[in-house]
Amino acid sequence: MKKTWLVFVVIVSLLFQVGVASALTAGEAKQAWLSVMQARISADASYKQAQLNWASDKTPENDQKVIDAAKTVLSAALDEVEAWLEWKNQEAKESDVPEALKINIADDVKVNLAKIETLRGDVARIKTRVDVVGVFLKMVGSYVELLADVARNTGAVWVNLGNKIADKTADYEIKLRTTANGLVDNAAILAKLDIAKSEIDLARTQINAAETAYKAVVIPGTPLVKFAEGNSYLRQAKVNLQAATEQLQGVFNLIVSSK
Repeated sequence: MKKTWLVFVVIVSLLFQVGVASALTAGEAKQAWLSVMQARISADASYKQAQLNWASDKTPENDQKVIDAAKTVLSAALDEVEAWLEWKNQEAKESDVPEALKINIADDVKVNLAKIETLRGDVARIKTRVDVVGVFLKMVGSYVELLADVARNTGAVWVNLGNKIADKTADYEIKLRTTANGLVDNAAILAKLDIAKSEIDLARTQINAAETAYKAVVIPGTPLVKFAEGNSYLRQAKVNLQAATEQLQGVFNLIVSSK
């Protein structure tokens, strides 16, 4: 239970966003993303050096080198985001989430990939430093929208996993209750089972509230606030399920000792 819940809590990803066909496994896609990320880091270093060169010698040639380096690093940043989406796409495909959620993820990814292609055209048309700033700000805006999609889909995945954990805990409670009903002196056992069931019900209420909050992670709106609300509800659900598990462990011990 502890290990399962840990998986539920630490999936961060802001992940699970993509639906583009790929021949890569998730592991291979991750390595591809890491390679592209290194290329972006190298391009960023070149851009910073070009700025230093221009600052010490403000010639038209050095000014053009800054613009060219800026275009390179912006293109590399788009490559990195696209590779990251490809990696997360494969993770989603290989994960155990409902097909409907995978479809929603795929739809969001298609929209984000289309934005990337549009931004590539904007980068290619850069001619001046002013253009660089304009495209950069546009990319930031698109990135914020992407993060909202990521957070919303991540929340949906967490809710799905939370419901699975609640279901497993509830199934265990039912099995223990069935056994307890066959015992003569079962008052203490049934009391613990009632507490466990109450905690499970509370957890389900929190998980449902989290799902509602995550669905509201959209732009325009208050995506960060809603995402934080969803996280808060799930943290409480974790507390409830842990309390239920403690009661069920106690029930198990009582049943074993009574035989």
